[in-house]
Amino acid sequence: MIDLRQADLNDAAELARIEVDSCRAFDKIFTPAYMASHNTFENRFLYWMNLLTRDVDRTYLIVADGAAVGFVTLGYPRDEDAPAGTLQLINLYLRTSAIGKGYGAYVMRRLFTSVKTAGYDRLLLWVLKDNDRAIAFYRHFGFDFDGLEITLPIHGAILECRMSRSL
Repeated sequence: MIDLRQADLNDAAELARIEVDSCRAFDKIFTPAYMASHNTFENRFLYWMNLLTRDVDRTYLIVADGAAVGFVTLGYPRDEDAPAGTLQLINLYLRTSAIGKGYGAYVMRRLFTSVKTAGYDRLLLWVLKDNDRAIAFYRHFGFDFDGLEITLPIHGAILECRMSRSL
């Protein structure tokens, strides 16, 4: 059985472990120095403690048969050009051992239903241009590039592209 449960401060360590594990997929995108200094349990734990304390966005643990296999975060768009009625899929991370087992698909279907029911009609997200697996996943669920790109000043220029979809 798969379920989503809103994360709280007690989940910060679990969220950090999931993110560090999941971000190993970025080893070919980011430099080893960046990964070694930023993709650590300590950094991610402090990030989650800060984020969950501020209660800015909504993060949900993806729980399968009682074990956390990933998380998803939704929030209001930070982009000034985002139309009214839009939410942002801020992140969707799965443990590497959980990839390909249908958890991401379950989350996307559930998000589409709950976001639409809550009165929103568009989702947007940002994805690393070199993250082919994530791009293919989001395209499968109807997201497409909308033309906006930004360069992240992270140990060299890393390009991030915005994708969106109507609900």
